[in-house]
Amino acid sequence: MKRNLSFKRMLAVALSLFMLTAVTSACGSDDDSSAWPSKITFGAVPAEDAGELATLYDTTMSILKDEIDGLEEIDFFEASEYAGLIEGLIAGRVDAAQFGGFSYVLATQTGAKLDVAGVLVDGPDAIPGYRSYLVTKPGSDVNGIDDLRGKKVCFVDPGSTSGFLFPSEGLLSAGMDPSETSTDIDPIFAGGHDVAVLSVVNGDCDAGFAADVFFVNKDGGPGILVKGGDINGVIDDVGDDDQNPENADVRIIWKTEYIASPPTAINTATLPADFIAKFKEVLNTKANVDYALANGYCTGTPEENTCSFRDDWGYIEKSDSFYDGIRKVCEVTKASKCD
Repeated sequence: MKRNLSFKRMLAVALSLFMLTAVTSACGSDDDSSAWPSKITFGAVPAEDAGELATLYDTTMSILKDEIDGLEEIDFFEASEYAGLIEGLIAGRVDAAQFGGFSYVLATQTGAKLDVAGVLVDGPDAIPGYRSYLVTKPGSDVNGIDDLRGKKVCFVDPGSTSGFLFPSEGLLSAGMDPSETSTDIDPIFAGGHDVAVLSVVNGDCDAGFAADVFFVNKDGGPGILVKGGDINGVIDDVGDDDQNPENADVRIIWKTEYIASPPTAINTATLPADFIAKFKEVLNTKANVDYALANGYCTGTPEENTCSFRDDWGYIEKSDSFYDGIRKVCEVTKASKCD
């Protein structure tokens, strides 16, 4: 009788342990990929036709599908404009999207529940952004943004980020109105970055704003206007971007803060938190030219290859706060582009 009772007790204990193990396995860990989606929708706004736009992300999509458990399909959604993309995110029809910096900020301010999944860059050590430069002619009495009062100032276009919006924040902070009706300066909208610079060279403007790439490239070499022979050289008074300074036509006298590069955003309202964490990990550690070449997703060299990360090297990690500079510009300028 005692032996039978002892056996029953042992059996009960073993059964309890078995059930506990089964329950634990069924519940899974906090990162239970069985609850992850097998299909997500990725959206973007085209600069060209939809077919070509989709191919710009081919390598990224292949890596995400291979590296995220259970993810079998990524539908590509083409929106005709950012407003449609934002609407799709808010409605839950889009799970991730490629944005411009301003449109991302606008989306977060109009109800989309987003986080930054990654930011495209030209190289693993590249700064994920660009700047606007204020230039004048060598020998000019304009030596900084504070000297623009009463001067003819060339901008690009009222809707240009680096050609007007970020420069506007600088002028407003210096106590000057940058608008078309300004009495503090004489604003001239040249219509292009190159035209704004050449208007300074030709004497039509006392100073002008243009994106940094027109003076210096990402590797520190000659920018678009120098390389193309439109200007002979550049003197940089506030940095080390000199280009053929002995024959310089323009002088850089002020620079904006870095304008954050376009982010890939992910919808926190439609996707589980652990899936989002995995998506970010894969995007920022494996969705790049180096990994893609090493693992057969494309062919070539780091400099010349068939990889599809738009025209970039790949992604690096950044948080939502990286776009606070744009929020500051919106707050200061009250620009319609921010509405």
